[in-house]
Amino acid sequence: RMNIVLPRGNEQLNSLKAEIYTSSIEKEIKPRVFYEEFSDLMLYVNDVDPRTGAWKGVFVADSRGEDNSEQPTATTPHQAVIAAESAAKSDNPLSPQASGQRIIVAQNGALSIVPKPTKQIWLNLTTAFTHVWDPRKPDRYDINKNIAQRMRLPDKVSDTSAQAIRSFREMNVRELAEQAQMAKKTDLETYNRASVELQKKFAIPFACIVFGVLGLPLGITNRRGGKSSGFSLSIAIILAYYVMINNGEHLAVSGKVSPVVGMWTPNILLLGIGIYLVIRANRDAGAQRADRTWLQRFTRLFRKHRPEASEGADDDERAILSRLDVTFPSLMDRYVLREFLKVLSLVLISTAALFIIVDYTDISGDLRTHHIAFHTVFAYYRFLLFQILNYTVPISVLVSTLVTFGMLSKNNEVTAFKASGISLYRVALPIIVMAGVMSVLSYLMLDFVLPYSNQRVEQLRNKIKGKKTVSSAQQQKLWFLGKGRYIINFLSYDRNTKQLSQVSIFELHPTEFRLTRRVYANHARWDGIGWVFENGWMRSFGDDGSTTVYTPITTALRLYYSEKPEDFATEVKSPDQMTLGQLRDYITTIKKSGYAAEELSVKMYQKTSWPFLSLVMTLIALPFAFKIGKRGALYGVGIALVLGIFYWMVFAIFTKFGEVGNLPALLSAWSANVLFSIAAVYMFLNVET
Repeated sequence: RMNIVLPRGNEQLNSLKAEIYTSSIEKEIKPRVFYEEFSDLMLYVNDVDPRTGAWKGVFVADSRGEDNSEQPTATTPHQAVIAAESAAKSDNPLSPQASGQRIIVAQNGALSIVPKPTKQIWLNLTTAFTHVWDPRKPDRYDINKNIAQRMRLPDKVSDTSAQAIRSFREMNVRELAEQAQMAKKTDLETYNRASVELQKKFAIPFACIVFGVLGLPLGITNRRGGKSSGFSLSIAIILAYYVMINNGEHLAVSGKVSPVVGMWTPNILLLGIGIYLVIRANRDAGAQRADRTWLQRFTRLFRKHRPEASEGADDDERAILSRLDVTFPSLMDRYVLREFLKVLSLVLISTAALFIIVDYTDISGDLRTHHIAFHTVFAYYRFLLFQILNYTVPISVLVSTLVTFGMLSKNNEVTAFKASGISLYRVALPIIVMAGVMSVLSYLMLDFVLPYSNQRVEQLRNKIKGKKTVSSAQQQKLWFLGKGRYIINFLSYDRNTKQLSQVSIFELHPTEFRLTRRVYANHARWDGIGWVFENGWMRSFGDDGSTTVYTPITTALRLYYSEKPEDFATEVKSPDQMTLGQLRDYITTIKKSGYAAEELSVKMYQKTSWPFLSLVMTLIALPFAFKIGKRGALYGVGIALVLGIFYWMVFAIFTKFGEVGNLPALLSAWSANVLFSIAAVYMFLNVET
């Protein structure tokens, strides 16, 4: 499977992702909206023909290089590394390493997809003018006019290392061995990655034998713990193996240990523990058989005193209940709520610990590389905990509801409630009320705590990863749709000095989509009347698009555009770093700037729908919880996982519909909650109470 099925599966998965992406991209590009999802390329469509769907007026800013369609394609990770090194050594002034940029302005355009041999997206333009400018020689400017022009659009993924890892996982043993051999003397990192994937082909299948040997003695000694205890222990062992093999992979890729040691150490360690436990369990079983008479006497003695212990335990439970001051009408409410909160606390702690351990394996290599202090790591997880709670509370409430009533049913307590004349609606009331309270608290945390904590998490994670922290004020839009027939491009905006840096103005013809003038300056500052351009140039274009007039800007020149400083002062933050009000104002601003807002609108309404997910999960869990009967807590956990996965599928589908504009944002964000709530109420009404 690892050598044949998995490589082909990974290859088909990547192909399917590409097909989904290419089939939906045309719908994502909307008129008068800057599309910047491509790497080093911006695409702007002025209008769309409502009858044919053809694009009218296309503006392309291409920073990838002078000729992308004729570049040789690397077919292996090793070739990709060599190609990247060659590109870095190139003297082409218009390469991505330089600040050169091609501007293409076309009258019409359309997309076409070439399915074979690989999925490719091509942009077909008609009556296109290509403007090429060398920033080191501002007086040099080339214009090429083409009746028809065709260019290949890049992939969204630009991370070379990530592509290499995926392509390695699409190879079998023979191909991996060849890649490792090719890169052994030229690229040590590529050699390590290929060797790690090669060792995985054998180490992971062998882990099945290791888990079998380890599980045998644990299953024998864990009989009294039940299925739930065995399930928890299995999760802990798998988690430990996951942490060890991930750390081994990081160490092996970085060259600190050999790939054999990195990939096989977890197997050897767990196999040794399993063999030791098997020997010990066999020895203990022999000792028990030799002393059966003593064991029987001890068992009878234990059974003799057990009722007294049970009575003491009941007294302790009654004492705890008497001290538990919960504002609910009856003792039953307090009892049900206490059991629910116990399970909820256990689930939240477990999921939070799992989340932190997995995240720690991801950043452990960066912690060692950048020598991060303990207080920084502690602060990072202190703020990350709020995000973890936001993600895990709904599914934890679902699991806790199912497990709580599953345990009550198994102990015949639900039957006792019914026999006492208490309806199941009344039994479920305290948990429903608690879920409603948790929904309100979730909203308060989502709108008042998380925006700040998420900013701190991002700052601390950038520090751990060794990335330069960029303030939100500096993360601004590079492209701006002017209030007239022009497009503005700038590097950054300084609020204090009211100054744009490296700004370009592309002025368009009033009736035709072509450039009439281009203005560039290193700085443009607002003086209260207009924008003063310094150290730049202007270039005017004739009616045929080829004749130009070059005018350098040697002294400060004031030009009058409709934009004011406040139009450029919008900070770019991710939606999870803004409150509901801030996100609403931000959406209004970027709509005026020429950027798409469907995805952000969905995120805004999700800030109102997400907190109530805890209440929805409780409602959907109750009908299943009372039908579990005596099947136990483990059965409830399984149902919770199935319900959770089904909900996320529905939620993701409606969210995607809203992001691409096929559904209103409000309906997209709330559809899953409404549908599941209706289904839950209907099912609960059909439960025998």
